[in-house]
Amino acid sequence: MKKQNLNIAVYIDMENVASSEFVLEDVMNSFLSADDDYNCIFAIKAAYGNQCRAKKTLKTQIVDHNFNIIDTPKIGSEKNRADLLLSLDAFETLYLDNPRIDRYCFMTSDADFTVVADKLRKYGKEVWLVCKKSDKDRAILTKSFDNLLFLEDFCSDDTPKISNDIDRLFMQAVRNMNQSHLPTNVSVANDRMKAIDPSFRVNNTDYKTFMKLIKDMETKGFIKSETLGTGENRITEICV
Repeated sequence: MKKQNLNIAVYIDMENVASSEFVLEDVMNSFLSADDDYNCIFAIKAAYGNQCRAKKTLKTQIVDHNFNIIDTPKIGSEKNRADLLLSLDAFETLYLDNPRIDRYCFMTSDADFTVVADKLRKYGKEVWLVCKKSDKDRAILTKSFDNLLFLEDFCSDDTPKISNDIDRLFMQAVRNMNQSHLPTNVSVANDRMKAIDPSFRVNNTDYKTFMKLIKDMETKGFIKSETLGTGENRITEICV
């Protein structure tokens, strides 16, 4: 059966996330989380900010990922129009509907975006937010978005050492899992690995069984897991 396209729009408030040293490629990979019936496509990639003051390392990553960069110089001495223009552009896609957007992903900690997030969800859209961990207890954010990701989880200094291709594949797979569904059966991670690399078969690796792989990944700090009294093995926390 032919897969359905799931169109994704990514909007970055550059000044709002500039204080975090995150790896944008890892964040983008996390946005691709979806059921196997869908083919995820980045239909819109836009970054907003005052380019005269843009952080060089962040802008380099944004350029490398072929984002459309919108310069938003300050008005007067303080006001930056990035949040306003970003919100208007996102909401405008509802009316244009070309391309049709299924998932909106905002990278910001600005509570002002909860207004557009609420509106998008009322029209049946899925809305994600990437913010700082210090914002996770702000009720207005947790109630306005379908999924929260944290910039600190994509900082290279905090990422466990990747020693081989299986480590890298596993990390990509668990990052594509919806953390709001945890704890979840370990088979979900196996399915994600096969979706990313259809040639992956655990019996062709040194692990031979997926549970041996899971235990090794837990030892390396990628995840935390548990075994229920029923014998079910579940991933309880994703640490990368």
